[in-house]
Amino acid sequence: DLAYRFQWNAPILISPHDPAVVYHTSNFVHRTTDGGMNWKTISPDLTSNDVEKQEIPGGPVQHDHSGVEVYGTVFALEESPHSPGVLWAGTDDGRIHRSMDTGKSWVDITPGGMPVDGTVNLIEVSDHQPGRAIVSVFRYRMDDFRPYVFLTNDYGGSWKLLTSGDNGIPQDHPVRVVREDPDRMGLLYAGTEFGVFVSFDDGAHWQSLQLNLPHVPVTDLRVHEQDLV
Repeated sequence: DLAYRFQWNAPILISPHDPAVVYHTSNFVHRTTDGGMNWKTISPDLTSNDVEKQEIPGGPVQHDHSGVEVYGTVFALEESPHSPGVLWAGTDDGRIHRSMDTGKSWVDITPGGMPVDGTVNLIEVSDHQPGRAIVSVFRYRMDDFRPYVFLTNDYGGSWKLLTSGDNGIPQDHPVRVVREDPDRMGLLYAGTEFGVFVSFDDGAHWQSLQLNLPHVPVTDLRVHEQDLV
């Protein structure tokens, strides 16, 4: 009976253009300009809205009555660093939408190769070129450990899969995050379930960047002042 479906990792995004503008997501995208005192819902339901997958976890024995372990939510949200109001939203059930007008209208730009019910974990909007974004998707909860990284250069009009399973990132390494170097277009860093990889050619080929890093899940990365963190 919940009006909105939120989950543990629901994004909270401060606009890079105006710190008074904050976005938060459920199965909808919400926006505030007054510190959260008032919110406006600026999208339709961007998920597949599959009611058969909206049961409260735990069943009748161990109901999770906190309301945060739900499915069918907006899992990733980014605003373009180039233009205010250009928004990218990805869901935990394999959908990607884009808005060019601060949520007044949305277009489904889901890649054709998106795995069914894949979790869009992170959207990296390029600093170098408007319309360019890299999306990291995982599906290990469906017993699918393949890496899924998609690239678009035209606002989602077309997509390219950067992880074939035989171009550097092994086929059993789920990818959590890909970041693009802010100083060099096409230099990409990938965080996987088993460590870090790097590509010097826009994802055509990947190689290990493990060195002395322990083999651990790398769930996020950031390039800060020419250091990879």
